[in-house]
Amino acid sequence: MSYDENFLRQAIQIGESGLGRTFPNPIVGAVLVDSEGRVLGEGFHAGAEHAEVIAIADARGKGNEIRGATLYCSLEPCNHHGRTPPCTDAIIDAGIAEVYFALSDPNPTAAGGAERLRNAALEVKGDLLRDEAIYSNRAWITKLTLSRPRITLKIAQTLDARVAASNGESKWITSTESRTHAKKLRDGFDAICIGTGTAISDNPTLRGVSHNPVRYVLGERALPELLLDGEEGFQQLKTHLIEESLAQFCERGFNSVLIEGGPTIASAFLRAGVVDELHLYLAPSIMGSGRAAIDIPEFSDFSQQLHYGLNSLSIIDGDIFATYLKKESD
Repeated sequence: MSYDENFLRQAIQIGESGLGRTFPNPIVGAVLVDSEGRVLGEGFHAGAEHAEVIAIADARGKGNEIRGATLYCSLEPCNHHGRTPPCTDAIIDAGIAEVYFALSDPNPTAAGGAERLRNAALEVKGDLLRDEAIYSNRAWITKLTLSRPRITLKIAQTLDARVAASNGESKWITSTESRTHAKKLRDGFDAICIGTGTAISDNPTLRGVSHNPVRYVLGERALPELLLDGEEGFQQLKTHLIEESLAQFCERGFNSVLIEGGPTIASAFLRAGVVDELHLYLAPSIMGSGRAAIDIPEFSDFSQQLHYGLNSLSIIDGDIFATYLKKESD
């Protein structure tokens, strides 16, 4: 790992602290470093000020001299005036000498920051950790590329792929530690969606640990008023059409949506071909009968398979937790 890559990876990691808080904008992290490699300030975008501006303010708040420093960013600094002024102006005004970024901004509205900085006589190098930055910001980039938020499906099942007993009982399949882990993962999503069946039978809270995603129920069945109570309640999308729900998510500007719930909603999103990522919790138990995690009767031959590649694998108190990324068609 090179000297510059070390600080760029630090910026990428810091930027992920903003997951679930920045939509419709990307996550961004920034690290300000002096000529001796000492970190002067750090910052990440969390929905208000941009990471670069926060890192500069952090350095100043600590009494550090910024002029002549080097700024490392997970994404090319923006060069447009949106809800905040251009980050390029703040960088130039601070007297920063060098800027390194992991990924050029793919959004044409905000791009052009590198050129603006070079024209101001700063040394600028970009796309130095492109693949890592794309993965970190994959939700936002999916939205730019596909014009819809990135969809992640979470499933908790037994070894024989059951999510509920034959009498409908489903609590609890996985361990307490796995459920805590899943709750923490919710922090990184902009919205979470379940079906009316899960909402009525389980009355789930769907809360995160440090951040609560916007909560939706998909379906036309009437819901108890308690579930729809005020800002803390669920919002109901009275439709069974995945296209209509995606349109609502797009209108809100979400980068990422987590699908929880039962086989009906899971199968619907898989059938529509819009599940980009799978989070699978596999408990070391066999139910023998009951409801399968996925039910797509229309898929009757091998040509209809949906293909996913293993991305990560870990053990949580005896449960297997695996993430999968959708494969492109061969």
